[in-house]
Order: sequence, then structure tokens, then C-alpha cells
Amino acid sequence: MKLTKRAWAVILAAVLSSALWSCENKKSSQSGASEASTSAITETTSEAVTTSREETKAGTTTAASAETTAESTTTAAGTTTTAAETTAPATAETTQAPTKAVKKGFDSSFEAAKAYYNAYLTKNADAVYDMLCEEEIEAYHSYLRSTDLLEGKNPQVVFKRSNVISAIDKSIQAIHDIMKEKSDVPPEKWTVSLTEDLLRTTGENELADFNKTLNTEFDSAADCGYVYYKDGNDDHSFIGNGCAFVELDGRWYLSYTTIMNAELITYLDIF
Repeated sequence: MKLTKRAWAVILAAVLSSALWSCENKKSSQSGASEASTSAITETTSEAVTTSREETKAGTTTAASAETTAESTTTAAGTTTTAAETTAPATAETTQAPTKAVKKGFDSSFEAAKAYYNAYLTKNADAVYDMLCEEEIEAYHSYLRSTDLLEGKNPQVVFKRSNVISAIDKSIQAIHDIMKEKSDVPPEKWTVSLTEDLLRTTGENELADFNKTLNTEFDSAADCGYVYYKDGNDDHSFIGNGCAFVELDGRWYLSYTTIMNAELITYLDIF
């Protein structure tokens, strides 16, 4: 039986309900977030990637000077021959330092959240994808393989990078379309009402259920309260897209499972 995108999303949400969280399930008391102080994000604060550096030590080249020893000998025929011995220059050796691994993730969930919404404002789908944790992506795919939700399809093909980035791009475009309907202010000039207190740490039991479902070992997690997109006119403000974050080995990442379930599944061509 073929499922519609929305029916598929509903089923997935039900199956993962014991372990997932999203901004759609916040307390109504958070609706006052539009009154919260506005944190304008005009530049990317992502520390998601620190570029690799290579240091190369040049080896010392020792060139031995050619030495030629001429030695005259007399043959029985009375002729003279000269023997030459030449020492060739030594070959230069270069020792290359090992390349350092690229540092991914963020120092805090708040830094990750700022980078996430900045990527939506500047329409940078690739940046959003790069905020994800590889371990969670693999765990999510493994989980789907244990179910029949994809009707036998390979999750790594259905959710390959290009497909997910395309879904992110469509999600971003949907936000920008709302901005255009409400205001003449270009999207990159908008801000969001993101404050650090909007990030709620996930409870231990909820995190344990999440890890058990996906067979992961995340140290902590946090989801974000209602965030409003703003252009300076309160009449134009609207609630934005949801997000959550996971911590692994001291680094914070955008939660693949949460953003997929809450935001992107609608934009993926699964069947």
C-alpha cells in the first residue's frame, strides 16, 4: 500500500513518539516568546568547521661535493688511463606533519541554534546539513531498516545527502515565501527572537529513551522553544521552524532525527 507523504510522516512520528521531541510539542506558555528580547543574527557564528592546517618541515638537504680522484697508471702497451670516482649529491628528504582532523559541531546548543537560524535567513541549505551528526544519521537509517516504513527501500538512498539538502532548501524557501507575503524587507535583513533561555535541556529519561530507540550514546540534548522571525514590525512576526540539538563528546549538533520528523519529511520524495 502506498502512503502519502503526510500519512508517512504521521506514522513515523507515532513510532518515534517515545523518543523524539520537536518544537510542535511545547507548552502553550511559551507563546509569549515574541515578547522576548530579539537576538539579531546577522553573521554566522558557527564554529561548525575549523579549517585543516598542514605544517611541513623541510628536510635538510646535504649535498656532498663531487670528488674526483685522477689516478695515472701505465699499461703494458705504454698508454696512460685515468680512473675517476665521483660521489653524487645526497637526495633531499621532506618530512610532512600529519593532517589534523576537521573539527565539527558547536561549543553549545545556543551556538548551534544561532548558526541554524542564520543559515535559514541566508538560505544556506548546505550549512544546515553540515550541522548534523554523522552518528545520528547512520543510527536513524539503521532504525528505519528495522521497520517497514520505507517498504523495502534503502534509507541511504532515500535520505542521501543531495535529497536531504533539497528538502532543506524547500523548507527554507517556504520560510522566505512567508516573509515575502508579510513584508518588503529581504529575508537576510530579518532577525529571530532567539534567546538562550528558549533552549530546554532534555530530561534524563527522555534522553535515555531516545538513545535506546536509535542505539546511540548522546551525552545530552536540548530542544528549542518557539522562535519568531521578525522584521522590526510586530505585525509581521511569525513562528519559525522547529529544531533540537544533541551533544556527543562535548560537541553539539543539529538533531537529524528531530529536524527530519518535524520539518523535512514533508519535502522529501519518498515514494
